[in-house]
Amino acid sequence: MRETVTHEVGVRTLSPGGPGAPLVVFAHGLEDSWTSWLPVAGELDPAWRALALELPWRPGNDYAWRGRSPGHWLARALDLVGEAPDALVAHSFGAGAALELLCAGGPAPAASAALVCPLYRMPSQPVGWHAFDRSRTTFMQHVRDSVRAGMGSRADTVDPAVLAAMMELALDRVGPIAFLTVFEQFVASAALRLENAAPPAIVLAGGADPTLSRRAAVALAGAMPDARLVYDPGYDHFCHIRHAHRIAGLVADLVGTVRAETRTAGNHR
Repeated sequence: MRETVTHEVGVRTLSPGGPGAPLVVFAHGLEDSWTSWLPVAGELDPAWRALALELPWRPGNDYAWRGRSPGHWLARALDLVGEAPDALVAHSFGAGAALELLCAGGPAPAASAALVCPLYRMPSQPVGWHAFDRSRTTFMQHVRDSVRAGMGSRADTVDPAVLAAMMELALDRVGPIAFLTVFEQFVASAALRLENAAPPAIVLAGGADPTLSRRAAVALAGAMPDARLVYDPGYDHFCHIRHAHRIAGLVADLVGTVRAETRTAGNHR
């Protein structure tokens, strides 16, 4: 597996693919790793090129990067790729960074985007102590769930008390700055110029994920010029790990549609 890594960002090659093959680039969430995309990448056509970004909000970081916006760091990582991908697939905090770039009004970071469980606050949703407390509770549960998701089927064989202790250790390691970083992105998302997010996109949300309600997901997809909501009542915040086959299928369909439309537009010139 080849890699390009700087101090803050990097690119990992999951599949080198072939010449002219579609290029899919993955962006991970906060306190997550590029390795979380291995299940989805493994379900794509092996002839496709698949790259996973390593972003400064990976596990164990010191959060010194917070002086710049998440979109800034995502753009730096995409610069290492050297070309606009056919699809930018991003999860949670990474999806928020992708939204920031999509809405910035500059060149599109990708020909299409798949936003998996993004953080989004509707402008009508007030920011009060209730929202803060609810977000904190949700964040802590996500940290616990990430431990279980990362273990896969092994989690069912671990003593419940041991598993609970592992989850609490993960919470202690992540710490409050991680939550405040997520909450800041959630609050700021209400000001995004969603009408600028022109590339075709899918917004993926699940009924078992309290981060993005169905109402907010509908509002987010509806405010983007060419976005489609994919909602599954059973999906949680880590559906890209638990349901990698279906997520890969959605990405493949998105890339296929965009490539077909590009060919058609070229033939009409």
